[in-house]
Amino acid sequence: MKIESYFKKVFLVMIVVGLFYAGVTSVFGVQGATSISVGQSSRANFTNYSSSASTPVQAGNVTELNLSGGAITEHWAGFYGEISGNISLSNSDGDVFYNWAGLGAPEGEVFASNESSVDWSGVGCAASAEITGIQNSLGITGTDPDRIELTYPNNNHPAIDIGTVTGITGCNSTNTYVNGAPDAASFYQLLLTDTDGTPIYTTMINDSTVGFDGSTHDFQLLVGESDAAGTTSLYFYLELS
Repeated sequence: MKIESYFKKVFLVMIVVGLFYAGVTSVFGVQGATSISVGQSSRANFTNYSSSASTPVQAGNVTELNLSGGAITEHWAGFYGEISGNISLSNSDGDVFYNWAGLGAPEGEVFASNESSVDWSGVGCAASAEITGIQNSLGITGTDPDRIELTYPNNNHPAIDIGTVTGITGCNSTNTYVNGAPDAASFYQLLLTDTDGTPIYTTMINDSTVGFDGSTHDFQLLVGESDAAGTTSLYFYLELS
Protein backbone atom coordinates (compact mmCIF):
# COMPACT_ATOMS: atom_id res chain seq x y z
CA MET A 1 0.00 0.00 0.00
CA LYS A 2 1.16 3.54 -0.72
CA ILE A 3 0.70 4.72 2.87
CA GLU A 4 2.69 1.74 4.17
CA SER A 5 5.54 2.54 1.79
CA TYR A 6 5.47 6.16 2.89
CA PHE A 7 5.81 5.36 6.56
CA LYS A 8 8.68 2.97 5.89
CA LYS A 9 10.79 5.92 4.78
CA VAL A 10 13.17 6.72 7.59
CA PHE A 11 13.49 10.46 8.07
CA LEU A 12 12.83 12.05 11.41
CA VAL A 13 15.38 10.23 13.51
CA MET A 14 15.96 11.05 17.15
CA ILE A 15 19.26 9.55 18.20
CA VAL A 16 21.01 9.74 21.55
CA VAL A 17 24.63 10.48 20.72
CA GLY A 18 27.48 9.90 23.21
CA LEU A 19 30.61 11.85 22.27
CA PHE A 20 33.95 11.04 23.86
CA TYR A 21 37.08 13.17 23.62
CA ALA A 22 40.73 12.40 24.33
CA GLY A 23 43.81 14.60 23.93
CA VAL A 24 42.64 18.05 25.03
CA THR A 25 44.24 21.34 25.90
CA SER A 26 42.77 24.24 27.85
CA VAL A 27 40.63 25.14 24.82
CA PHE A 28 39.27 22.34 22.65
CA GLY A 29 39.49 22.58 18.87
CA VAL A 30 36.90 21.23 16.46
CA GLN A 31 37.28 17.47 16.12
CA GLY A 32 35.36 14.52 14.82
CA ALA A 33 33.30 12.58 17.31
CA THR A 34 35.50 9.67 18.36
CA SER A 35 32.58 7.52 19.51
CA ILE A 36 28.85 7.52 18.83
CA SER A 37 26.50 5.51 21.02
CA VAL A 38 23.20 5.20 19.15
CA GLY A 39 20.05 5.02 21.24
CA GLN A 40 16.37 5.01 20.38
CA SER A 41 15.31 6.33 16.98
CA SER A 42 11.66 7.06 16.23
CA ARG A 43 9.33 9.05 14.00
CA ALA A 44 5.81 10.41 14.20
CA ASN A 45 3.17 7.67 14.12
CA PHE A 46 0.03 8.46 12.15
CA THR A 47 -1.27 4.89 12.04
CA ASN A 48 -3.70 5.73 14.85
CA TYR A 49 -5.39 8.07 12.38
CA SER A 50 -5.79 5.55 9.55
CA SER A 51 -9.55 5.60 10.13
CA SER A 52 -11.12 8.93 9.26
CA ALA A 53 -13.03 10.91 11.86
CA SER A 54 -16.76 11.17 11.23
CA THR A 55 -19.66 13.46 12.06
CA PRO A 56 -23.42 13.14 11.73
CA VAL A 57 -24.84 14.65 8.54
CA GLN A 58 -28.39 15.48 7.50
CA ALA A 59 -29.67 16.56 4.11
CA GLY A 60 -30.62 20.21 3.99
CA ASN A 61 -27.98 21.33 6.53
CA VAL A 62 -25.04 23.59 5.77
CA THR A 63 -22.33 22.87 8.34
CA GLU A 64 -19.05 24.60 9.14
CA LEU A 65 -16.32 21.97 9.28
CA ASN A 66 -12.69 22.52 10.36
CA LEU A 67 -10.32 19.62 9.69
CA SER A 68 -6.76 19.01 10.89
CA GLY A 69 -4.06 16.56 9.94
CA GLY A 70 -0.32 16.19 9.77
CA ALA A 71 2.59 15.14 7.55
CA ILE A 72 6.18 14.10 8.21
CA THR A 73 8.90 16.36 6.85
CA GLU A 74 10.89 14.97 3.93
CA HIS A 75 13.83 17.35 4.37
CA TRP A 76 14.93 17.40 8.02
CA ALA A 77 16.11 15.04 10.77
CA GLY A 78 16.64 15.61 14.48
CA PHE A 79 19.30 14.45 16.93
CA TYR A 80 19.58 14.88 20.67
CA GLY A 81 21.78 13.53 23.43
CA GLU A 82 24.47 13.97 26.02
CA ILE A 83 28.13 15.00 25.99
CA SER A 84 30.68 13.15 28.10
CA GLY A 85 34.39 12.47 28.12
CA ASN A 86 37.69 13.01 29.85
CA ILE A 87 40.96 14.92 29.74
CA SER A 88 43.70 12.61 28.53
CA LEU A 89 47.46 12.53 28.17
CA SER A 90 48.27 10.23 25.26
CA ASN A 91 50.49 9.84 22.21
CA SER A 92 49.59 10.09 18.51
CA ASP A 93 48.72 6.38 18.40
CA GLY A 94 46.09 6.85 21.10
CA ASP A 95 48.05 5.07 23.81
CA VAL A 96 46.91 6.62 27.10
CA PHE A 97 49.60 7.77 29.54
CA TYR A 98 47.09 9.14 32.07
CA ASN A 99 43.38 10.06 32.17
CA TRP A 100 41.52 12.63 34.22
CA ALA A 101 37.87 11.54 34.25
CA GLY A 102 35.07 14.02 33.76
CA LEU A 103 34.86 17.23 31.76
CA GLY A 104 32.45 18.92 34.12
CA ALA A 105 29.53 20.81 32.58
CA PRO A 106 30.20 20.75 28.82
CA GLU A 107 30.17 23.98 26.80
CA GLY A 108 30.67 24.52 23.11
CA GLU A 109 28.99 23.33 19.93
CA VAL A 110 27.93 20.13 18.16
CA PHE A 111 28.13 20.01 14.36
CA ALA A 112 26.89 17.63 11.69
CA SER A 113 27.79 17.50 8.01
CA ASN A 114 27.33 15.14 5.10
CA GLU A 115 31.05 15.56 4.35
CA SER A 116 33.81 13.69 6.18
CA SER A 117 36.23 16.59 5.64
CA VAL A 118 35.32 20.17 6.62
CA ASP A 119 37.51 23.26 6.25
CA TRP A 120 37.03 24.76 9.70
CA SER A 121 39.34 27.68 8.92
CA GLY A 122 36.70 29.11 6.60
CA VAL A 123 33.53 28.40 8.54
CA GLY A 124 30.86 31.11 8.60
CA CYS A 125 27.21 31.92 8.00
CA ALA A 126 25.63 30.28 4.96
CA ALA A 127 25.32 32.86 2.20
CA SER A 128 22.20 33.30 0.10
CA ALA A 129 23.63 31.43 -2.90
CA GLU A 130 24.83 28.62 -0.64
CA ILE A 131 21.37 28.33 0.92
CA THR A 132 19.90 27.92 -2.55
CA GLY A 133 22.38 25.13 -3.24
CA ILE A 134 21.59 23.42 0.06
CA GLN A 135 17.86 23.57 -0.65
CA ASN A 136 18.38 22.06 -4.09
CA SER A 137 20.46 19.23 -2.65
CA LEU A 138 17.70 18.47 -0.14
CA GLY A 139 14.98 18.52 -2.77
CA ILE A 140 13.35 21.60 -1.22
CA THR A 141 11.37 23.88 -3.51
CA GLY A 142 10.69 27.58 -3.02
CA THR A 143 7.12 26.86 -1.94
CA ASP A 144 7.74 24.03 0.53
CA PRO A 145 6.53 24.93 4.04
CA ASP A 146 9.75 23.53 5.54
CA ARG A 147 12.11 25.48 3.27
CA ILE A 148 15.20 26.99 4.84
CA GLU A 149 13.94 30.56 5.15
CA LEU A 150 11.02 29.30 7.25
CA THR A 151 13.08 26.72 9.14
CA TYR A 152 15.80 29.22 10.13
CA PRO A 153 13.81 32.48 10.24
CA ASN A 154 16.00 34.35 12.75
CA ASN A 155 19.53 35.78 12.95
CA ASN A 156 19.72 36.81 16.61
CA HIS A 157 21.78 33.97 18.05
CA PRO A 158 24.66 34.58 20.50
CA ALA A 159 28.09 35.11 18.94
CA ILE A 160 30.17 31.93 18.74
CA ASP A 161 33.84 31.13 18.12
CA ILE A 162 34.73 28.04 16.08
CA GLY A 163 38.37 27.08 15.95
CA THR A 164 40.33 30.14 14.82
CA VAL A 165 37.20 31.91 13.53
CA THR A 166 35.80 34.26 16.16
CA GLY A 167 32.67 36.34 16.62
CA ILE A 168 30.32 34.52 14.23
CA THR A 169 26.97 36.35 14.33
CA GLY A 170 23.90 37.01 12.16
CA CYS A 171 23.55 33.52 10.68
CA ASN A 172 20.25 31.93 9.72
CA SER A 173 19.11 30.49 13.03
CA THR A 174 16.25 29.03 15.02
CA ASN A 175 15.61 27.18 18.29
CA THR A 176 14.34 23.64 18.59
CA TYR A 177 11.30 22.97 20.73
CA VAL A 178 10.86 22.71 24.47
CA ASN A 179 7.35 22.00 25.83
CA GLY A 180 5.85 22.17 22.35
CA ALA A 181 7.31 25.53 21.27
CA PRO A 182 10.67 27.05 20.30
CA ASP A 183 12.72 28.02 23.35
CA ALA A 184 14.44 31.33 22.64
CA ALA A 185 16.91 30.78 25.49
CA SER A 186 18.32 27.35 24.57
CA PHE A 187 19.13 24.85 21.81
CA TYR A 188 20.11 27.45 19.21
CA GLN A 189 20.41 26.09 15.66
CA LEU A 190 22.70 27.76 13.11
CA LEU A 191 23.16 27.09 9.40
CA LEU A 192 26.87 27.40 8.57
CA THR A 193 29.10 26.50 5.62
CA ASP A 194 32.84 26.15 5.02
CA THR A 195 34.90 27.64 2.19
CA ASP A 196 33.58 24.99 -0.23
CA GLY A 197 29.96 25.69 0.66
CA THR A 198 29.62 22.45 2.60
CA PRO A 199 26.60 22.76 4.93
CA ILE A 200 27.44 22.54 8.63
CA TYR A 201 24.38 22.09 10.84
CA THR A 202 25.27 23.58 14.21
CA THR A 203 23.84 23.75 17.70
CA MET A 204 25.12 25.22 20.95
CA ILE A 205 25.51 22.86 23.89
CA ASN A 206 23.11 23.44 26.80
CA ASP A 207 24.15 21.20 29.68
CA SER A 208 21.29 19.17 31.21
CA THR A 209 18.52 21.36 29.80
CA VAL A 210 14.90 20.18 29.49
CA GLY A 211 14.31 19.33 25.84
CA PHE A 212 11.54 18.56 23.38
CA ASP A 213 10.44 15.38 25.18
CA GLY A 214 10.45 16.69 28.76
CA SER A 215 13.78 15.00 29.56
CA THR A 216 17.11 16.79 30.00
CA HIS A 217 19.66 16.80 27.17
CA ASP A 218 22.94 18.52 26.45
CA PHE A 219 22.04 19.24 22.84
CA GLN A 220 19.32 19.09 20.20
CA LEU A 221 20.43 19.34 16.58
CA LEU A 222 18.37 19.94 13.44
CA VAL A 223 19.94 18.46 10.29
CA GLY A 224 18.97 18.66 6.63
CA GLU A 225 18.38 15.27 5.00
CA SER A 226 16.63 14.35 1.76
CA ASP A 227 14.08 11.59 2.16
CA ALA A 228 14.49 10.79 -1.54
CA ALA A 229 18.16 9.95 -0.93
CA GLY A 230 17.30 7.12 1.45
CA THR A 231 19.85 6.33 4.18
CA THR A 232 22.98 8.49 3.97
CA SER A 233 26.12 8.98 6.08
CA LEU A 234 26.26 11.88 8.52
CA TYR A 235 29.48 12.98 10.22
CA PHE A 236 29.50 14.51 13.70
CA TYR A 237 32.00 17.01 15.06
CA LEU A 238 32.23 18.89 18.32
CA GLU A 239 34.13 21.73 19.92
CA LEU A 240 34.30 21.93 23.71
CA SER A 241 35.51 24.91 25.68
